[in-house]
Amino acid sequence: VIGSGPAGMTTAVSLAEKGFDVMLVEAGGLHLTAESQAQYAGEVVGDPYYDISFARLRMFGGTSNHWGGYCIPLDSHDFEPHPHFPDTGWPISKSELDPYLEAACNILEIPNDFEEKLVTPSLRKTRFQFSSPPVKFGYKYDEICRSSVRLRILLNSVLTDLSIENRTIKGASIKTADGRELSIRARCFVLCMGGIENSRLLLWINETHKGRLVQDSRTLGRYWMEHPHAVVAEILVESGPDFFDGGKASFALTKRRQFELGVLNVDLLIEEQAYDTTKGLIADVLCYAPALGRRLMDLFGKNLVCGARVRSHWEQEPLFENHVSLDSAKFDDLGIPQAKLHWKKSESDRKTIVKTVNEFARQMADSELGRVRVVNWVADDGPIATQKIMAGWHHMGGTRMSESPDQGIVDRELRVHGIENLYVGGSSVYPSGGYANPTLTIVQLSLRLSDEIQRRLS
Repeated sequence: VIGSGPAGMTTAVSLAEKGFDVMLVEAGGLHLTAESQAQYAGEVVGDPYYDISFARLRMFGGTSNHWGGYCIPLDSHDFEPHPHFPDTGWPISKSELDPYLEAACNILEIPNDFEEKLVTPSLRKTRFQFSSPPVKFGYKYDEICRSSVRLRILLNSVLTDLSIENRTIKGASIKTADGRELSIRARCFVLCMGGIENSRLLLWINETHKGRLVQDSRTLGRYWMEHPHAVVAEILVESGPDFFDGGKASFALTKRRQFELGVLNVDLLIEEQAYDTTKGLIADVLCYAPALGRRLMDLFGKNLVCGARVRSHWEQEPLFENHVSLDSAKFDDLGIPQAKLHWKKSESDRKTIVKTVNEFARQMADSELGRVRVVNWVADDGPIATQKIMAGWHHMGGTRMSESPDQGIVDRELRVHGIENLYVGGSSVYPSGGYANPTLTIVQLSLRLSDEIQRRLS
């Protein structure tokens, strides 16, 4: 198993618990170092984005070391083809991941409680759970990794090549930080290096083997996605603190309304505001709706009205043009080309958030649940601010799951099309992203992958 983040660690520990001997290979060390992170350097082309040398972490436990802890499952309709967007839909359904939800929640140390409530015929109130403090997989499994007789850990060791023979991987070439070259032979290989590195290393190895690794490489690195993030509104609600559900409340459109509007999935997370901010919101209402403003001020004095801001993150359209490629002019210390990330938000991404937020404001007002003040660019159907980074550190796509090799890189069991014993784990296998933070789904997919490998090897 290559990579020790949520995907790699979950897969490796689960297989070891099933009685398999597992080698877990991590490119970084126990702790973060500038020298190791520098190997993740790369260029971003398109919209402003984070420095990709620090948008993922090269250390034991992977990027879970700066995970924020937000957890919610994907919706059932996230797995379905969207009538307005080509290249959406998964080859599996949500029901195939549901059996792994309880175990994934236990791993992430959260309750398995994601109850939804329909608040209007078109609007549902959803619930996040928070891993608090967020689980860091290196710390969580440190003792298990040290004591397990089935699990061996190789740190500061980088995958550089795969040995391919008759559509089977016979071995993995590893280069250690002290210059040693190792060859690991195994019955099965799993790549869990993250949503950029999975694509980069597969592109490189496929290139060095003249296309013998990936049966149809046209989609390799393609359909890369993020979750655009933005504060999109402020809201006043009359139901007081109960409305906020202990900070876990969020809203989303129903599948029917989402498809009617021709938009992708959007989460609207409600963040309670401080006293002075709420008072200021009411003062604004007094200007354009005096009677309502006076009523709200009276309720505010009785602690029966609360103000909040609405922070959104939303699904991005999977586009062939958004992709990871190899930089032919820049290389890491081992001579492997750096990643070049091509990423832009589309007009569909803009329309998705504008239509959804305005629909949310209308639904809240019509149902007397609250009053929403939408930010100007959303209210005016204007352009997304291009000078700001609007993303969530969520790297999805590039090795997408598909029914056939011409549509993606791995099959429904996460096995690389046409290769008997090579699998890919993590959110790089997403065909589409929904709005859900990826970590919970990554762990579910990894537990399912462990079961699949057990079936094949037993």
